[in-house]
Amino acid sequence: MAETTDRFTDAIGELDAVADEVTPEDAARTFDETTLQNFWREWPHISSWAGALWRKLNEDIEQHAAPATEEDLHEVGDAG
Repeated sequence: MAETTDRFTDAIGELDAVADEVTPEDAARTFDETTLQNFWREWPHISSWAGALWRKLNEDIEQHAAPATEEDLHEVGDAG
């Protein structure tokens, strides 16, 4: 799993670097046809996967950040 984590981190870094270097308009105008076709073909799957991961992480963060409820404050155990 560590290798997959490293590859994912590298991929995010590379995509971020490209996004910093070229606008979407310039990319559409200057990237070669094969690159654009590959992006067009692969992006829906990648975007869907990334969106699902983002939503999962967001749900986890919201659950951890939720204020304590009255039920959370009740002590469990012997009263004596």
